[in-house]
Amino acid sequence: MKRVLGWLGGEKGKRAGFSLLSIGNLLIALVTYLRFAEIAKIFGTTWQTDAISIAMVIPILLQQVISTAFGVAFMPIYSRVMLGKGDVAANRLISRIINWMSISGAILIGAVFLFGSSVVRIIGPGLQENAAVLANEVLKIFLPVIFLNSIEGILHNFLIYGKRYGLVSFVRVFQITVSYIVLLLGHKSLGIMVIPISGVAGAMVSFSISAVLSLRLRLRYMMVIDPRDRDFREMIRLAVPIIIGVITGYLSPVADKILASLLRASSVTAIDYAARIRNLIRIVLIQPIIILSTVSFAKIAAGNNIQKLKGEIASFIKYISYYTVPASGILVVLSVPMISVLFQRGNFGPEQSQRIGYALAFYSPWFAQIGIGLLIRRAFYSTKETLIPVVLGIWAVFANILLNIILIQPMGIAGLALATTLTSSAKTLFQMYFLRKKLGGINGSVFVPEYLKILTATIIMVGYLVLSGKLFPFDLHAALPGRIYNLLIRIIPGIVLYIAVTGLLGSTTFRIYVNVVKRKLFSGKELPPGVS
Repeated sequence: MKRVLGWLGGEKGKRAGFSLLSIGNLLIALVTYLRFAEIAKIFGTTWQTDAISIAMVIPILLQQVISTAFGVAFMPIYSRVMLGKGDVAANRLISRIINWMSISGAILIGAVFLFGSSVVRIIGPGLQENAAVLANEVLKIFLPVIFLNSIEGILHNFLIYGKRYGLVSFVRVFQITVSYIVLLLGHKSLGIMVIPISGVAGAMVSFSISAVLSLRLRLRYMMVIDPRDRDFREMIRLAVPIIIGVITGYLSPVADKILASLLRASSVTAIDYAARIRNLIRIVLIQPIIILSTVSFAKIAAGNNIQKLKGEIASFIKYISYYTVPASGILVVLSVPMISVLFQRGNFGPEQSQRIGYALAFYSPWFAQIGIGLLIRRAFYSTKETLIPVVLGIWAVFANILLNIILIQPMGIAGLALATTLTSSAKTLFQMYFLRKKLGGINGSVFVPEYLKILTATIIMVGYLVLSGKLFPFDLHAALPGRIYNLLIRIIPGIVLYIAVTGLLGSTTFRIYVNVVKRKLFSGKELPPGVS
């Protein structure tokens, strides 16, 4: 075990870092899926799961406000301090951030503890009394996660800056594994309360491991609180608009749940499950690239090399689009069959598969652009520009709420999903436009033709998936082996077709990935003729 941790803790380059993060995220997604499927199997979709979904809104929001906002603002400032002032100044900055995050977290926890019941009523106006009471109880159990995950977010940024990608992946896998084990062992005795309790258990273990690892890797904690430090104040200046953006951005899923609570019972759970599955896929497909880009953009911007930054942005957009765009097409067509195969068992039946899959299908086009949107946002932050992403985020929230109101009546929860997809796509386009103006271009001539080739191949693949659905109709009531077989005979040829078409169209990203695979296959061997 010590040898494994030693290897994981070594500094890694971009390619090795991507591999470690991808493998780690696959394991996280696998265990998260197993935990999620177990919850669906045991509890199904009921008023109790609606209460859990409502209760999680505030802890997730506060966690993102404290950790995400400070984490994003942290990287460019920390990069500059490390390059210009050295380890001691960098450790002092991290310590001051941790101390103030602890104080802020304690205040926020106290506020939620006092006013949690009122907040639950605002977020879930359609909840019955028993569901509202349960949501308030669950909310109080979740509160420690706010503090633990917030501090841990900064520690993970410290590890990521040091290119210790393997350790970050290890800790996150361990966290969800502990949570899953507690769920398995405690669901009979604890009932629905096992969901928040298992989450707290995983967070406590994860925080403890992250703290120990960080201290062993030259992080020196100091009891410094004075907020007048120049670097700290600059980070706060960057963080404030990001905090506003995080809060306003999170209003969209909150609005989804508010409106869903006014529909029939379990609608909140249905839209929440669809969003969770979307985020689970995001963790696997998008998160590794975003983590790598955050570090890469920050270091390049710290050196004030704008031309190199533009080239890096274009490269990352090509790499992420190659698999997120076809994934979007697959999910649009096959979301219901996939939900059925992955979750339909126990108290989770065909009706739940149909409802959640229907919502997920309208979320799915979101994948074709969200990776690009997140990359562009990280590029803004690396140049210390926070106002434009925040303003666009605020606009997107109001546009999303307006579309929610328009679409919920004719489409139900699917309308809420479609509104998110449309506003997010528009925001990404606006972000690209303003970043292009700020940097004097973003090498669009490099990635736009490539994106069009990827999109063309995806459309051809979608055509095949639709046609195969006519030839091999999917039966939600069939036995699990039959449903798995039906899904595989459609999805595997579809993926092969997509890859072949991108090759025929001369995709440069296709060639890059093929060369990476060739190097892996022939590592340490004499390469065949024509293999570079």
